[in-house]
Amino acid sequence: MKKRLAVCGLLGLALLAGCGAESTAAAPESGAKDKRHERETLIADCMKQKGFKYVIHVPPFKQSDLEKRVASGDYASLKEVRSKYGFGAFSRFVYKDEGGEPERKDPNEAIKAGLDKGQLEAYELQAKTCYTTAVKKVFGFEVKSLADFSDLTAKEIERVDRELNGDAKLNELAGPFAQCLTGKGEKVSSSKPLDLAARGSQEWEELVAKQKEPSAAAARPYLTREIKSALTDLECGKEFYAAFNPLSTRLNSEARVKFGFLPQS
Repeated sequence: MKKRLAVCGLLGLALLAGCGAESTAAAPESGAKDKRHERETLIADCMKQKGFKYVIHVPPFKQSDLEKRVASGDYASLKEVRSKYGFGAFSRFVYKDEGGEPERKDPNEAIKAGLDKGQLEAYELQAKTCYTTAVKKVFGFEVKSLADFSDLTAKEIERVDRELNGDAKLNELAGPFAQCLTGKGEKVSSSKPLDLAARGSQEWEELVAKQKEPSAAAARPYLTREIKSALTDLECGKEFYAAFNPLSTRLNSEARVKFGFLPQS
């Protein structure tokens, strides 16, 4: 089974090839000076010294009340979300035009878009060097390259995974959760806490991958089935998610803060 947590997904390594913008997790905003801004300032200064333009980019952290309640494992909120979106697989095709606050784009992407191939390679190479220097100075990581930093984040992910899978309370709740799912006709290949939490989402994402960008009309029947499965999963895992979500939220937030992807004072 693919890990629920990946380097990009957990820690938002925007400078690594194949990684997108910073992701968010439940965490309190800090009123103190954000060390992410200090990191970005150092990167900008470093890039300027090498003749490159770099715009300081520190996305604001925003989370709705509903998202906070879901992150806390609140049953009513989880049911509200799953009743409409299921596991979040086919719903993105059915509700693709649903309004929402537009994502704040990294202005440095526009800068890179205006470079030719040679300039872009030089820019990205220098950006990685400057990023490494900045995180070493601001966060105290003993790294010599971005690859070293990536290795550290991977180890952090493994630590979070071990803590979640090794939690006594979660393992106590995982057994009945898995048995209930099996009794309801749901596929369960592992009763490890992380695998159970990821099971439904992964199953439906795999089905999405086989559909090749379905239209809203084509996706809706699948979403109806997905919602039914997601609600079954929630009913079986009501007590499990009440314990898993807050612990997972806290551990993931602490990891993001530690590596500079959420506000850190």
